[in-house]
Amino acid sequence: MMYLRRVLWPLVSAAVLLAGCAPAASVDVGAATTVPGAAAEESAAPSATPDTTVVIGVPSTAVPGVGDTTAAPPSAGASVTETWTVTHVVDGDTVDVVSSAGVEERIRVVGIDTPEQGECGFEEAADALARLVADQTVTLVTGARDDRDRYGRLLRYLDIGTVDAGLELIRAGHAIARYDSRDGYGRHAREDVYVAADTASLSVCATPTPAATPPPAATSAPPMAPTSAVAIQVFRNCAELNVVYTGGVARVGVAGNTVSGTLRPFGITPHFDDALYQANVARDGDKDGVACEK
Repeated sequence: MMYLRRVLWPLVSAAVLLAGCAPAASVDVGAATTVPGAAAEESAAPSATPDTTVVIGVPSTAVPGVGDTTAAPPSAGASVTETWTVTHVVDGDTVDVVSSAGVEERIRVVGIDTPEQGECGFEEAADALARLVADQTVTLVTGARDDRDRYGRLLRYLDIGTVDAGLELIRAGHAIARYDSRDGYGRHAREDVYVAADTASLSVCATPTPAATPPPAATSAPPMAPTSAVAIQVFRNCAELNVVYTGGVARVGVAGNTVSGTLRPFGITPHFDDALYQANVARDGDKDGVACEK
């Protein structure tokens, strides 16, 4: 028995050693276990110098505006544009509107300015805007530097179809181009067109150029009393008068007054009364109206 142990033990030990030194059988792990997505991850692994970023597990979807200029189509039921209706014209550059969804806003028209209440042209500007947009469907278009002004009003262009309401008011002389890059409010999209229209139009309240005052007409001198070629004749008595007027002269006071005309008989005195007395009384003895008859 002891002999068998001594013989078999070395044989068993050698067999064990030989079994430990034999190469292990290879195991195909891939054949035994499959990991979902593992092959895809391996094939998508970035190279040493990647030029793209790949996100695993997220479907490849184009982002509108990134990498192309084609806008994504709207989802089903989305509103492409919103319709606004003018409900009230506040003045020449401000209106109240309501959207189809019932949203109410007050709109300040971009790039123009109209007279305030109490100023010349206020009513005319408000009426002109009302004729264009009152109760009309309008399109509100952005274009100003700011979305709202300091009073909370939306800053928008006001278009009725293809008609720009602000531009129409400028052209008609009811508004001026203002609140733009020239006065610190930032440049707006239609500024050049508005400024050009303003330059070419005349405000309804512009003071007209006064007409040139015609020079005063030359004042004619008051008409002179007709003068006679004969100088005033003065006679001291009837004898002197008869040398010129042999038949005498008509009495003073009747037609052909001789006292106030060129013939002043008996003009010893310049006073009318004295001459009248001399001609009518002293020199017309027969009272027939003729003085100094022979």
